[in-house]
Amino acid sequence: MERIGNVWMKMTRGDIAARFDKIRKVYLDVAGETRNQVERETRILEAYRDFRGAMKQSEVLALDVLKTAEEKLAAAKAALKAAVDKVSAFAGDDDAARATLELDRDEALRALQKEEKRYQVAKDLSDNITIGYNTSEVVMTRLIQTTNAKERIYAQAVSFFGTNETVLTALTATFTGMHGLHESTQTVEAMKKGIDESLETLSDIGGKVQEAAVRAGYGPTVSAAAVKKLVESVVTFQERSQTIIAEMRKAATENSKEIREAVEDGKKRLAHLVETGANAALDKP
Repeated sequence: MERIGNVWMKMTRGDIAARFDKIRKVYLDVAGETRNQVERETRILEAYRDFRGAMKQSEVLALDVLKTAEEKLAAAKAALKAAVDKVSAFAGDDDAARATLELDRDEALRALQKEEKRYQVAKDLSDNITIGYNTSEVVMTRLIQTTNAKERIYAQAVSFFGTNETVLTALTATFTGMHGLHESTQTVEAMKKGIDESLETLSDIGGKVQEAAVRAGYGPTVSAAAVKKLVESVVTFQERSQTIIAEMRKAATENSKEIREAVEDGKKRLAHLVETGANAALDKP
């Protein structure tokens, strides 16, 4: 059973050498992927550092545009206020002059609305560039921390495996040798135990088996009690059969009588119904 268990273990997990080889393979795969990730993340960081300057310059330009938009918006507000004040201060009866002032006020309002839209676009652009730049700085700082830690782990792993690969080889050989030693020891112990148990079994069961054989060889063959029981069963069945036959014959006679009476009664009732129907037909006008 232990041998079968060892075979099953090798089929499912592999032998000891195969498992150490699997450790080596997994390490190489993980180390290679880690190096790949470090290289790609480094390229991303380098590209971001190049792009960060352009993004900051865009923020400066967006702030300049916002400042210009604020000045134009303030001028439009001042023009609208002056136009509103002229309409409010007009006290003459010249409707044309009043309508001209009101037209100037409406045009000033329209110009203010346009400037306010342009100002809002400039403000959104400036705010979003500022948010994007500063948020990217924080996220990229986290990426730098992650990449540095990953690069340190990769360097440590390469150093450890490069200096301890002989340890894996030694462990493989040692565990394989110990496995073989254990298997041999258990085999010898199993043989010893098997022989001891066989001798004990032979001493305990051997006399009983031989005694049973002597009894079977010199004892009777067919038991008289069994024959007597069979004879008793045959006689009892014959007696019981006579009683059952008499009961069934009586039951059959009574059953046929009941059937004859039921049929005769049905015929009488049917004839009466037919006769009654014929008389009714004759009496009908």
